[in-house]
Amino acid sequence: MAQHPRIILLGLPGSGKGTQGALIAQTWRVPTFSSGEYFRNLRREGKLPTEVAAKINAGGLVSDEDVNMIVVESFLSTQEAQAGFVLDGYPRTVAQAAFLDEYLTKQNLSLTAAVYVDLPVETAFRRISGRRVCSSDGSVYNVYYSQPEREGLCNLCGAPLIQREDDREESVRTRMSTYEAVTKTLTVYYDDQGKLITVDGASDPGVVFARIQGALGDPA
Repeated sequence: MAQHPRIILLGLPGSGKGTQGALIAQTWRVPTFSSGEYFRNLRREGKLPTEVAAKINAGGLVSDEDVNMIVVESFLSTQEAQAGFVLDGYPRTVAQAAFLDEYLTKQNLSLTAAVYVDLPVETAFRRISGRRVCSSDGSVYNVYYSQPEREGLCNLCGAPLIQREDDREESVRTRMSTYEAVTKTLTVYYDDQGKLITVDGASDPGVVFARIQGALGDPA
């Protein structure tokens, strides 16, 4: 395994790919970039155009050109990304994937692997639509899997739990549909390149990571 790998994460929202990305980044000491989190921060700070924010709230996709530009300017062109990276949520279309390949090729670089965390749609749906977040400290709960001791209140500080706008059922259904129609084609794209690593995301996160590490090999 390269000392400074360049890895992308694929998987349904709620598949746990974000957790796996953090573990990969920690183990190989490379930065991670979540396009979804970045866009949410821009939206929260009021830096997204109204039509783009509305599309994200509804679970839709921003144009490939806009996404490519934002990811390059905010992360890929930075000094920290030159020593390898983990990308979560980007690319989300084959057009974005082709752009990323071309961008790396111009720097005499290439993607190391695409890790696909596979999970049944209904399992992923319950993980997301059931998610509740503490309005004060950000602690995360789930009405299906990890309920708070007092309904609607954080165990740690007692603050109200909230549901993110894009975690609401209608938005989640749209995101799942979008994934099935667009994002899953990326597994074929990277499989054709011989760079796809598929792991079962239904297992404990530690077990999932052990499988990923086994496929990637130990850090150099």
